[in-house]
Amino acid sequence: MNLLLKTNQDILSQIDELLQVISYSAYSSPLEVLHGSTIGQHVRHTLELYQCLYEQAPLGFVDYDARSRDLRLETDLAFSSSLIQQLKNWLSESLLNTSLSMKVFLGNEDPQHTIHTSLSRELVYMIEHAIHHLAIIKIAITGQFPEIQIPPHFGIAFSTLRYRESALK
Repeated sequence: MNLLLKTNQDILSQIDELLQVISYSAYSSPLEVLHGSTIGQHVRHTLELYQCLYEQAPLGFVDYDARSRDLRLETDLAFSSSLIQQLKNWLSESLLNTSLSMKVFLGNEDPQHTIHTSLSRELVYMIEHAIHHLAIIKIAITGQFPEIQIPPHFGIAFSTLRYRESALK
């Protein structure tokens, strides 16, 4: 399997592994360290960007602003896990050279613009975006729920992990 697809599947697996060990309360409670947002909201946001790509790429475009904002992803651990499995299955068969148009707003007063991209480029973005949110989730878990065990590499960019490994040699 292509490394880009595998890396995205690995990130989704990290989120799913978290869903298997976190309590409903820890997942859905507003946290001061997250300025009142929840771990579930960060998971929802991350999964919905993947979901946009999954649903819209076959149509030849992606518009991340047109996500569903399904609140079940913030509170229903099983529902979120089910979506993750669906996304991982899709990633095992995706065509990376698919050309896409991306719809974007570049400012409050600007009309929507369209730029050219590809599924490969958007999957790179998914990695960076997800790691960013996993890092935020890690801050919340280590500060508020130290009893929840997450892997040491959770929320750390792959380039940072590679750098740390080389620095130890």
